[in-house]
Amino acid sequence: MIVRFIVPCRNIEKNVPLLIDSLVNQTNDNWRCTIIDDNSEDDTQMTILSHLIKTQKDHKISFHHNYMRKHALRNIVEWSRPHQDSDDIVAVIDGDDQLCNNDTVSLLINAYADGNEVVWTAHKWDINGMNISKPMPANVNPYQWPWSTSHLRTFKASLLKRVSDDNFKDSKGEWFKRGYDQALMLPLLSLTENRKYINDVCYLYNINSVSMPKRDWTEVDQLQTINFVRSRGFVK
Repeated sequence: MIVRFIVPCRNIEKNVPLLIDSLVNQTNDNWRCTIIDDNSEDDTQMTILSHLIKTQKDHKISFHHNYMRKHALRNIVEWSRPHQDSDDIVAVIDGDDQLCNNDTVSLLINAYADGNEVVWTAHKWDINGMNISKPMPANVNPYQWPWSTSHLRTFKASLLKRVSDDNFKDSKGEWFKRGYDQALMLPLLSLTENRKYINDVCYLYNINSVSMPKRDWTEVDQLQTINFVRSRGFVK
C-alpha cells in the first residue's frame, strides 16, 4: 500500500518549497507525489524544479506542467484514474498548503489497513489554527450532512472507478473550476460507509495564500458549485 499525493497548483512560487519539504520529511517512505503546475504565470515551474534538485534524492516527487489550464478537480481525477485498479491511496494537497505532521503517511496507511476507503484528518488554518474537519457517521447521506471532510482529503484509488466523471461536471458537461473539494469527495463518500476521521492535525491550510488574490470573486463561484453538487446528488 502506497500513498500517492497529488498536488494541483498555480502561481505558488512562494509556498511550494515548504510543501516539498513537508513531504520529504515524512518518516514513512511509502509515498509518491505528482505536482501538477496548472499553467502558472509566475516562477512556480522553475521554483519547483530548483527545489526538487536541492532536496530530492530518491525521485519520489514527479513534476508535470500543463500548457492548457485544467483547474484542480480535473487534474486530480485524471491523475488518479491510472491507479484505480490498484490498492493505492490518493491524497490531495493544494499547492499553496503543506503537511504539518511528519507521521502523516503512517497515520493514513494504518487507517486504510483497517479497511477504510475514505480517510481525512484534522488540519489548522494559518491565521488562527482553526479546524473545521470532523467525524461523519457511517449511516448518513454525505450530500445532506454538514461539510466534514476538509483537509487532508484521501481515498482509495479503486473507489474512483465507481464514480462517473459526470459527478465532476456541471449541467453543460464542463469540469467544475471551483468548489472542487465537495465535488470530489461527496460522490466518493456516498459510495462507502468505511469512512474514518483522524483527529491528528496533519495539514496546514494557508488561507492567506498568495495564489488567490481575488478571493471574493472565486468564493461566489465556489458556493454556486457546492450548492449545485449538493442539490443534484450522486450521478450514476
